[in-house]
Amino acid sequence: MRSPARVARGGCRVPDKPIDKSARDLGGIHALIVEDSNDSREVLRLALQYCGALVTSVASASEAESLLSELRPHVLVTDINMPDDGVTLIRAVRAMSAAHGFRVPTIAVTGARGRRAELLAEGFVEVMEKPLDPIELCRSIRRHLPNQVSEAADGD
Repeated sequence: MRSPARVARGGCRVPDKPIDKSARDLGGIHALIVEDSNDSREVLRLALQYCGALVTSVASASEAESLLSELRPHVLVTDINMPDDGVTLIRAVRAMSAAHGFRVPTIAVTGARGRRAELLAEGFVEVMEKPLDPIELCRSIRRHLPNQVSEAADGD
């Protein structure tokens, strides 16, 4: 059973008890966040920074697409329901990965219910519904990192 938690501005769950370090260890990981809502983007940024990640955050899929090959983040976390939507972004990520030979695990964040199967079929490694539990997001990122990235982060 999940512990009681409050929901903060931006749609993230705020745990009521301390979080163990292993659940939040993303040191050495670079995350790119794509979220059109300023409040949600800020909450995601703060949550991932709390977990130790280096974070770049942008407000649109087109911004993210223009930065991807330059930044080469370890993980991409994107909202789905944006004006230039997250599904279009995952398609661009897959094409870029094939063309440039690097893989970016991409996590979908959505307020819409019932799209999990569709989004996983598009290529997302995880689908998380709002309100998010920020520590679960950190755990999900750790689960989907390539082994060499995860091991390098553990050694820091």
